[in-house]
Amino acid sequence: MIEDTMVVPPRRAASVVVVRDGRDGVEVLLLRRTSKAAFAPDRYVFPGGSIDPSDQHIPALVTGEHVASAVDEVTVAAVRETCEEALILLAVDRSGAPASVEHAREVRSELARGASLAAAFEQRALRLDAASLAYHDRWITPEGAPRRFDTFFYYAVAPAGQVSEHDSGEAVDSVWVRPADVLHSEEWTPRLLPPTRYHLTLCQQTDTAAVLTAARTGAVREPTRARLVSDGAGGTNVIVRPGAAPVPLGSLPWRVPDAADGR
Repeated sequence: MIEDTMVVPPRRAASVVVVRDGRDGVEVLLLRRTSKAAFAPDRYVFPGGSIDPSDQHIPALVTGEHVASAVDEVTVAAVRETCEEALILLAVDRSGAPASVEHAREVRSELARGASLAAAFEQRALRLDAASLAYHDRWITPEGAPRRFDTFFYYAVAPAGQVSEHDSGEAVDSVWVRPADVLHSEEWTPRLLPPTRYHLTLCQQTDTAAVLTAARTGAVREPTRARLVSDGAGGTNVIVRPGAAPVPLGSLPWRVPDAADGR
């Protein structure tokens, strides 16, 4: 059993599984994290990150009470992080049309300068497109990790006209993949964390509309609490759910953080 005398409390976070309809079926956007990252270095993940205090500025991001009631700081973080890391902006302009790639670049530049998502949106008359996000589930990092996250996973279709682009900071590469190509590849196995593999599996649908339908109809609020266990040979397995078979994790997807480490 993997033991740790001090359990680090998880930080709330959001992640977005961005999909598009490709020529040969559904494609999913994956970002490769920098080798300098304290958590999941060199692993391929979905865009996402921790909630920021500025994500609580919700009124400036939405219109209508019925929309505002469906949006919280986790939703805002999902939209902000997806723009920061992948240049995908889940927003609409004043006419209700999807935000353009120019909007996405401008908003990402504002965020890089320290502006809140609310301020960047207000200057451009943009509003968060809450309907484009399909919540699916939550995963909590196992006890024993020096950084832990309570991550809310959403699904969204890449807006028409926008082009993904990794930020070359936290994400050093990006790729659109067919889920089956990744899930059935031994080369990809050590590059994926259990939540990534699970959500890629859900993306094996006929088209993006079916992906979002599957995400919404299968949505659960009770978080998945994975556990780390020894494999008896010096390695580590993860048990995703009680009663599930252990899954080899390979090397632990984190390192001891220092003061200069980011997310």
